[in-house]
Amino acid sequence: MSDDITKISWAGKAFSKLFMRIFFKSVHGWKKRVPDNTQYFLETGIDGSCLEGAIQESKILDIKGVIILCHPFLKYGMHYFFKNNMDLQLLSQGFHVVSFNFKGFGSSTLKGHAYSDDVLSIGYLIQRNYPNLPIHLLGCSFGGFHLCHALMKDTTPFSSVVLDSVPCSVNAFFKTGILAAAMKWASNSKLSQSVGIRPINHSLEKIGELPVLYLYGDMDKYISQLDIDNLKRKCKGLDFAQFSGCGHLEIYKKKKQCYIQIIVEYFTNSSFGVHF
Repeated sequence: MSDDITKISWAGKAFSKLFMRIFFKSVHGWKKRVPDNTQYFLETGIDGSCLEGAIQESKILDIKGVIILCHPFLKYGMHYFFKNNMDLQLLSQGFHVVSFNFKGFGSSTLKGHAYSDDVLSIGYLIQRNYPNLPIHLLGCSFGGFHLCHALMKDTTPFSSVVLDSVPCSVNAFFKTGILAAAMKWASNSKLSQSVGIRPINHSLEKIGELPVLYLYGDMDKYISQLDIDNLKRKCKGLDFAQFSGCGHLEIYKKKKQCYIQIIVEYFTNSSFGVHF
């Protein structure tokens, strides 16, 4: 695993955690019980954060693998997947499903300064619990953004990745004003890699042969064609799928059957070293 976390100064860590507490205050701390068909867990992350999550085991006899779901920037956190029944769709396809809350969301505590560490912490947990099954990642928007930076630190636990509606840069969300200027500076500073706010191509171009599929809607206001062209140019190994008539986080909502079919085929094929 990368030692980037040891290179950031105490001031950088303090700045990052303060930013999380202030800017993310509106979405932090929303709590709700997980569905009855889940195995609730608490896991101490590699940065000391206590991460809550839920494991759902498929009843299908021929288990294809485990999918870890990384939630978008919404107060519901991992409950985003329960609310839209994405967990049930994937269970019915023969995958165990793992959902978790990033630090600060739900009952997950905010100790460290990089959300990418949360992804790795859950990956290591599932690797210990299911050593003989391939582990796949599905990251939506915010969750997918930090998933990318986790991959630069360590791809070992994972067999393949699907990114859904993931902005290529934090600047996509901060376009004007003082905050935009601050985020633009931070995303290009020495802090950026350690706290996970650099553009995703900086991480994706360093992950070797790991299969990664990037899904995006042609009406997503946070992803421009210039972003896609840049990502294709810098990250040669990525696979892409565009969905017409879809805005941000609308692909599953508007084209559910196609969405599930594509990611299931990608995860299944990548387990055998094949991807498109």
